[in-house]
Amino acid sequence: MQTPLTSTDTPTTDTDPWGRVSSRAVHPSSHSGDEPLVGVIAAGLAAVSMPREMTGETSPTERSCELLLATETYDAWLIHWPVGTGLEAHDHGGSTGAFAVVSGVLEEDVEHDGETVIRRVRAGQSVTFGGDHVHAVVNRGETGATSVHVYSPPLSSMSFYRRSDDGSYRVDRVDQVASGSTAR
Repeated sequence: MQTPLTSTDTPTTDTDPWGRVSSRAVHPSSHSGDEPLVGVIAAGLAAVSMPREMTGETSPTERSCELLLATETYDAWLIHWPVGTGLEAHDHGGSTGAFAVVSGVLEEDVEHDGETVIRRVRAGQSVTFGGDHVHAVVNRGETGATSVHVYSPPLSSMSFYRRSDDGSYRVDRVDQVASGSTAR
């Protein structure tokens, strides 16, 4: 009888752990058409991503990003959100997008009819949005959070907004996003 291979039989010289892990994610070809493809990719990558608290790294005090995948069609980012961190109101330069929470809880703040609507997104849940979507994403929880964000086409710019005197949002600045950048 032959003994099956176990994880301890695998060499530890893996030079592309994210490639190996992402290969187990939901493949876009399994997309049924009921949900935007960016949401399927985000949920699949989130299902195989490791929360920061399980990596053994020290707890950061600032939000950090890691590029997981970059294709001509989309890019995917792993973002770690320490307690109390967030990203002010912004868009994604016309890209459609999705984010899926790996661990912790994130809150998405969206303006709707002049009022802020807060959507709480827990581990295992995801959000998809169109190219004109403006939102803020914040970790108001008591523990760090980790999430996967996917954008199609890949991000090239992000506009950040400030509330004007009349209560409406106005573009405050536009940041260009280069592959490998940490702004997400």
